Amino acid sequence: MPIKPRKLETMLVRAGCTVENKRGGSGHKTARNGNRKTELPFHGAGFEIPDKLVNKILADLGLTREDIGL
Repeated sequence: MPIKPRKLETMLVRAGCTVENKRGGSGHKTARNGNRKTELPFHGAGFEIPDKLVNKILADLGLTREDIGL
């Protein structure tokens, strides 16, 4: 099930990650978990992140769906 970027951001922060804006106004944010990092796409109000990309973001951060409550 696709998820809104803001909801994913909130779940990652609750799991202990930090999320910061990228420089240059790219429409993406950087999520960090320890020494791991990945990008979160923020493309507008109607945009949803597909399941495959959610799985990749979580793998990049060393987390599972259960870790963030999905």
